[in-house]
Amino acid sequence: MHEQTISRATENNAEVKGADATRDRRAVAPPVDIFEDQGGFLVIADLPGVKAEDVEVRFEEGELRLRARRAPIAEAGLIANERVDADLERSFKIPEDVEAGEIEAALKDGVLRLKLPKSRRNEPRRISVHSA
Repeated sequence: MHEQTISRATENNAEVKGADATRDRRAVAPPVDIFEDQGGFLVIADLPGVKAEDVEVRFEEGELRLRARRAPIAEAGLIANERVDADLERSFKIPEDVEAGEIEAALKDGVLRLKLPKSRRNEPRRISVHSA
């Protein structure tokens, strides 16, 4: 497993370090699970209350970066406030054997699923020999 190469940039529910100082809202790290099999990696992130158009996923220079903006709830008569009004951010170093052009992302019921397929370049393969 690539435990060393898929490193968490932040701890679960911790405030994101280095967040843009000009931002009007703080950023927190959403909880994330990462799975690996022969075909690649699966990253599952909880993004409750976030719409697909408010999610940005970027992959560059070996880093997968996830950002999401959750709209604040504007209801009158608030008597308890336990929900964190913050943006959601998380980043990971990704192994070099991920096929960047084939990364897929889908958001359903507040859960983001990112599929990161492994590159087939390093797989063993049989090479045919033709007579010359």
